[in-house]
Amino acid sequence: MIRLLPYADCPEMPWKNGQGVTREISRHPAVEAYDWRISVATIRDDGPFSRFSGYLRNISVLEGEGMFLTVDGEESGLIAPFQATDFNGESEVSCKIHGGPLLDFNVIYKSETTTAAVSWLRDGEWSEQQNTQLLFNAGETLELEVNGQRFVLNHYDSLLIGAPASVAVASGQNARFARVVIGQ
Repeated sequence: MIRLLPYADCPEMPWKNGQGVTREISRHPAVEAYDWRISVATIRDDGPFSRFSGYLRNISVLEGEGMFLTVDGEESGLIAPFQATDFNGESEVSCKIHGGPLLDFNVIYKSETTTAAVSWLRDGEWSEQQNTQLLFNAGETLELEVNGQRFVLNHYDSLLIGAPASVAVASGQNARFARVVIGQ
């Protein structure tokens, strides 16, 4: 199963704590008690993050200068754009924006049943035989092949790959994409 996920079709929803909004790219299964969820969130103001008990989280800045996270009372260094950062969803987390509003990329996954790894890349070739992959285009246009089939992802579009796959990405110098590998 390979599915194109246009960003324009991603539903917008309020955060659990009401402090911001999220555009959900994908979740599995598509129920409230999901195993994993990938989304893009807008953060306009400093403040607390929602808690997700039983989940682990990974966050990356997409747009903006960066942010500082305070996790259980300990402040991080500056989290610059495209720097994947892990933390526990049960933790008390707050954000201090550096240089104005930002957009971030989020991966939330159930700690008991799921693993997730986020890598920010510009190109590459790899083969994945067991795990689900989601490729998220943070650049203008991303051209790739999956099992010999060509795909073009526009800005913030994603490709969900739920089958064994050989992937080749060879884009221009401005290419930037996240490769999320999800295991269960």
